[in-house]
Amino acid sequence: MPFSAKDTTVYRADAQVDGKLLKAQQREELAKRYLPSPPSSPDARRKRSNATSETSRFGVRKLLRQQLYALSYALIHIIFSFYIRVRIAYHTVSLGIVSILKYHHRTPEYIQRDVQSLPKKPKHVSVILTLEDGGKRGDAKDRLLNEVAEITAWCASAGISLLTVYEKTGVLKDKMEREHREISKRLQDWFGRYQAPDLHLHSPNMRVISPSNYRGPKLRHGAMPAGVQAVGVNFISCEDGRESVVDLTRVLTDMSQRGKISVNDITTDVIDEELRQVLNEPDLLISFSPYVDLQGFPPWQIRLTEIYCQEDNQGVGYQVFLNALRKYSSATFKLGK
Repeated sequence: MPFSAKDTTVYRADAQVDGKLLKAQQREELAKRYLPSPPSSPDARRKRSNATSETSRFGVRKLLRQQLYALSYALIHIIFSFYIRVRIAYHTVSLGIVSILKYHHRTPEYIQRDVQSLPKKPKHVSVILTLEDGGKRGDAKDRLLNEVAEITAWCASAGISLLTVYEKTGVLKDKMEREHREISKRLQDWFGRYQAPDLHLHSPNMRVISPSNYRGPKLRHGAMPAGVQAVGVNFISCEDGRESVVDLTRVLTDMSQRGKISVNDITTDVIDEELRQVLNEPDLLISFSPYVDLQGFPPWQIRLTEIYCQEDNQGVGYQVFLNALRKYSSATFKLGK
């Protein structure tokens, strides 16, 4: 409560004469009007509590209110759990049925038949894969490599020439010669030994691994089947994402401070050109997790990328890959000026 103008004037006049204008009792009366009310005594609080308990001796209202809250909480959980379970069951059954009806049987012609009706197809596809259990089990990397080989065969059959595989830990960058042999063997199982597309493995800041007899089989054994061409697989990890942007920013800042480059020369086109050395922007990004989780995928390179994720999906499957291509073919891209 603010002081009134009258009390303020009286207080200041008394202060100017060193407290000789008002007596002690008058000053107490002046200050008492602006002090908060004293707390109630324990006896008064006890009497008030007894009065409240007498009005509601058994706490029936409080009990009913708590039971209502608990019932509402349980109902919400039951309804939401039922919805989640029904949704997961529906997606699992539907994907299972479609996977049986549309199984490729490791035959490129079946995949070509599935995608030939699509009005447009991506030229560059990127996928996000996860190393199960953090690679603690010995077969985790073998399973991951098997998934990469399968997806590469799908892309080659669909006429997609470039595949980027993102794995957060970068385990796929180790022993790329072995991985090249394994993926090439899978392509030969699909297309035949002399009709398999040429495979090129690449990773940022590493040399391209190509077959030793590159273009040899194609010249000796005739042209490859329609839709089959050389396939490039690019392995990237988390260190090629945000860290590459940070490193580029650090380099450009240092060059600007040393006078080697002008601030006006640092444009979006320059940054884009430098980051393209790590990864060209993919047309389609497929996440095989049940929800969209980019896991640190390079952010600059997916500004205009179509991202697809199959709800409640578990694991890498051909139907998810096919659904992503269908979604991309029906997508509308509107770019501003």
